[in-house]
Amino acid sequence: MEPSVLEATASTTTTTSATKVEPNNAGEKLQKVFKNDFDAKYNIVDIPTPRNAFMSGQYKCSYAYYTIRSRLPVILTNVIDRMTKDKNELVTQFAPSNFEQSAREELKIIIGFISRLKYELQTDKPFQKFTGDEPDGELWNNFLSHLSEDEGTFYRGCWLHAECYMYRKLYSFVENSIFLKQFDYFGKVKEQALVSSIDDIISLVKYTRRTEKNVEMFEELLKFSLWANRNDDAETASLFNRKVLEDAGSANDYILVNHSTQLWDCLENEPTQKKHLQQVDYILDNVGYELFTDFILAEYMIEKGLTQKVRFHVKAHPWFVSDVTEHDFKWTLEYLSQHSDYIVCLIGKKFLQFLDEGKFELAAASPFWTGPYAYHRMRDVSPDLYNSLQQSKLIIFKGDLNYRKLMNDVCWDPTQEVTTSLSGFLPTNLCALRSIKAEVIAGLPEGVYETLCKQDPQWMITGNYSVIQFVDGTREFGY
Repeated sequence: MEPSVLEATASTTTTTSATKVEPNNAGEKLQKVFKNDFDAKYNIVDIPTPRNAFMSGQYKCSYAYYTIRSRLPVILTNVIDRMTKDKNELVTQFAPSNFEQSAREELKIIIGFISRLKYELQTDKPFQKFTGDEPDGELWNNFLSHLSEDEGTFYRGCWLHAECYMYRKLYSFVENSIFLKQFDYFGKVKEQALVSSIDDIISLVKYTRRTEKNVEMFEELLKFSLWANRNDDAETASLFNRKVLEDAGSANDYILVNHSTQLWDCLENEPTQKKHLQQVDYILDNVGYELFTDFILAEYMIEKGLTQKVRFHVKAHPWFVSDVTEHDFKWTLEYLSQHSDYIVCLIGKKFLQFLDEGKFELAAASPFWTGPYAYHRMRDVSPDLYNSLQQSKLIIFKGDLNYRKLMNDVCWDPTQEVTTSLSGFLPTNLCALRSIKAEVIAGLPEGVYETLCKQDPQWMITGNYSVIQFVDGTREFGY
């Protein structure tokens, strides 16, 4: 990680709106923030993200800059290397034997497209419209057409838009192909994430077979799901999982906001006007052990009478490497149900039965979840999805990207009210289970942010801290 990133969360700089620093004629001042030719060429300023500004790669002392400069090019390079290495396997898997040479040529073209995307990313080129048969092409092109010149590039644009665009454009290359339409760039990585965590899964199943209906047990399961969210970046995931399983309270000091009791009250003692709502919507994040902890939490809510049904929402296509797609969801349940370990096999079959009985439901994958929009735009952009979520007694949002979309990817004052940061998005009661991996946060108690910055200036990008935040959708500020 570059040294400037370490200063990312120590800023007290403020602005009055979600804006970005622009070049001007004050050359002497700009020379102080432009540190090298790259910065000067792409208008990179050596400051942290200002308060109330969109997260952007334009700010060098931010995780947004580090991601665009270092992480995303590596991800694309890994995809290229993997496709090159596995080209024979891919051709055999996806192309009829009499079309192998055509498939090889197509594979070569796709790798070229990915290389061009990497170049455009690294040189701050404008976002390009979608010209293929993408089912959400109109949604994306409408969004892109409303961006200004300074908003529509990788570094100068909002970080959220840049990342979402990269993953959407990446998938479009295979989506519009002849032979590789079903190929998932990250499929092997995701499958391995589940296979390698099977010991942790067995331990969690054994621990959760005899549970009491009380807020203490509910909070434990929330924490298992919460801390599993850090596994997509944790090198010591298994060790940490077992530590939390042995003592769910061992990491309590790292949960900066814990609304577990309010969540329990929402589910157990819902107000009269919500009693007809008997489902929980679950906006999933990562595959592997995290997805399994989500299933365990959902199982508990159903069996303890906290809800009649849990409806899971997945991504419409491969997304941010480890996000759950429909294929991943179904493959996970099939893998568990056919596992050689008896305990794992039983729980897999039980979850499949839940699907058959309607206790688990897999919602149709909405293109909104893989779109560029923050969630406050859902009512306008995807009204059917918004109306559907209004029928839920609680929506659980997992992970960092969902949180950033809830917060509009703005660098809020950390003590800002969450309801304000939601910008009007409140179809019903909301919960965010999130390991913090970006400098976007709201609803922290006074003084917590400053104290943590003194202890560790990069605390917001480590994944070591988390929040369990609840927003009451029945109060008068609801929309």
